[in-house]
Amino acid sequence: MAIINGKKIAQKINQETKKKIKEKKLRLGLAAILIGNDKASQIYINLKEKIAKSLGIDFYKYHISENTDEKNIIKTIQLLNKNKNINGIIVQLPLPKKFDTEKIIQSVSPEKDIDGFHKDNIKKLLKGKPQIISPLINGVLELIKSTNTKLENKKIVLIGKNKNFITSFKKILEMNRAKPENIKWLKTVSKNTQKTILKADLIIIALGKAKILKKKFVKKNAIVIDIGINKEKNKIIGDADFENLKNHCSFISPVPGGVGPMTIAMLMKNLIKNS
Repeated sequence: MAIINGKKIAQKINQETKKKIKEKKLRLGLAAILIGNDKASQIYINLKEKIAKSLGIDFYKYHISENTDEKNIIKTIQLLNKNKNINGIIVQLPLPKKFDTEKIIQSVSPEKDIDGFHKDNIKKLLKGKPQIISPLINGVLELIKSTNTKLENKKIVLIGKNKNFITSFKKILEMNRAKPENIKWLKTVSKNTQKTILKADLIIIALGKAKILKKKFVKKNAIVIDIGINKEKNKIIGDADFENLKNHCSFISPVPGGVGPMTIAMLMKNLIKNS
């Protein structure tokens, strides 16, 4: 059993990013848009700001009221698209329910979309010629690589409901030598999906349901990468039942301290590609 230390791996990547910025004498600008007053979103934005500044990246935060008209939000993004001092734009999710999330995300130009959400960037990825890759997917890939696991003959289960995310993830895994027929997409963890999950050498879960992945669903010495973020008694926990799985798996990523720090590290790395 080994707990994958996402913080430690992310620190190493951040050091490499900082070194490249200094060596190339880059002046990078990152614009972050926060809509409303969601406490978790504020924490994530502040963390991104802290890391960006530690790397020598100019950070521009736009905190927009939930009462603002959607047209004004899109107008702000369009102005940032034209701003030469901005290399990347992120829209902190989730947005308040009154807004059309997809419409707002797609208003970010594909050239400044360092989250890899724009449909043009997804199309390029699915053609095998990615311009930018989701920092979340790249972060998970780095966690898998840290285990020295080769994907060629591994049976992989992706558990999540976001079709674009799963489709993109599947393509990235295939580009890293995973066989398409060995990758399964499931939308639930249940009696009906238990047999399929139990066959997996690698399980990647992003359901947003606390501790739903129990020991009975995971074969001995499988690898579990937990993307889920849930609140329970003022604690952040994942989708995997970590305490009961940590001595059952060969590798498992914790929540927090696993995928989260890696996503931010890969986000900053994406910014260099846009310079």
